[in-house]
Amino acid sequence: MTAQPGPVVTVVISTRNRGDRIVTALRSVLANDTQGFEVIIVDQSSDSVTEESVRPFLDDSRVRYERSQTMGISGGQNLGCRLSRGRIIATTDDDCEVPPNWIANLVATFDVDRRVGMVFGNVVAGPHDHEAGFIPAYTRREPCLARGIKEKHRVEGISACMGVRRDAWEALGGLDGMLGAGARFPAAGETDLAIRGLLAGYFVYESPDVYVTHHGFRTWEEGRLLIGGYMRGLGAMLAKHVRCGHWSVLQVMCQLAGRWAFSRPVVDFGRRPPRIHRLACFMSGFVSGLSIPVDRASGLFAGTEITDHQET
Repeated sequence: MTAQPGPVVTVVISTRNRGDRIVTALRSVLANDTQGFEVIIVDQSSDSVTEESVRPFLDDSRVRYERSQTMGISGGQNLGCRLSRGRIIATTDDDCEVPPNWIANLVATFDVDRRVGMVFGNVVAGPHDHEAGFIPAYTRREPCLARGIKEKHRVEGISACMGVRRDAWEALGGLDGMLGAGARFPAAGETDLAIRGLLAGYFVYESPDVYVTHHGFRTWEEGRLLIGGYMRGLGAMLAKHVRCGHWSVLQVMCQLAGRWAFSRPVVDFGRRPPRIHRLACFMSGFVSGLSIPVDRASGLFAGTEITDHQET
């Protein structure tokens, strides 16, 4: 009897205490017009609302639900990646919606060059009241290929629309569990992975042909906290690389300083955040990052990641 081939793509959605909001994201992924993919939901919630909301989808053989004790989006995504069977891992957020060609277009981007280990796409803000607040977004008009750390400033992206070769993710040791929403430093997990990938010889590619729609609305009051967390995460991540002796990231920091002085953040926060606030939060994160032990071999913050999960 011939064994059935595994899926080409695994889509990982990590969620925590978002109730039934994930249903829109899950339904849009399952509506993709490509064959050979699976979806792994990693649920870190403290209640059962999300579990109950996705239960009707579990009859679909493509869907796997995992209850997890991990904390933070990077921990959840790492667990999903470990459980995955696809040679390409795609991630999106529980408050996003993907088009029917999202998976097919994402897979196609890896054909640009065999050395591409990581791909980012656009994150487009959904309809919202611009007077009341904003939806974080990231968009670019033209594709871009970064071949080394000196070109890191040309590619940014966020994990709401990201793809990684499984072998690259394994070689790099996955995402840093100290970074990303819900972690000690609530941002920069995907940026850190891109930097480590470029340092290891992988290419990073961005394409506007791959995109998701983001529905994560924030009020202006919530925005200040979000921006502060974003900058603290970025500061801690860069401090980690300095501690690892990755001196080439100093060029990344210089390019970041130029952006502070003359431009907007790469993530669209609806309006330009105050430079002093951004700088203060960055420096706070950088100082904290210098105080935490690192594993120089892996490029990760030292520490034990919780990996317990309950299969459903």
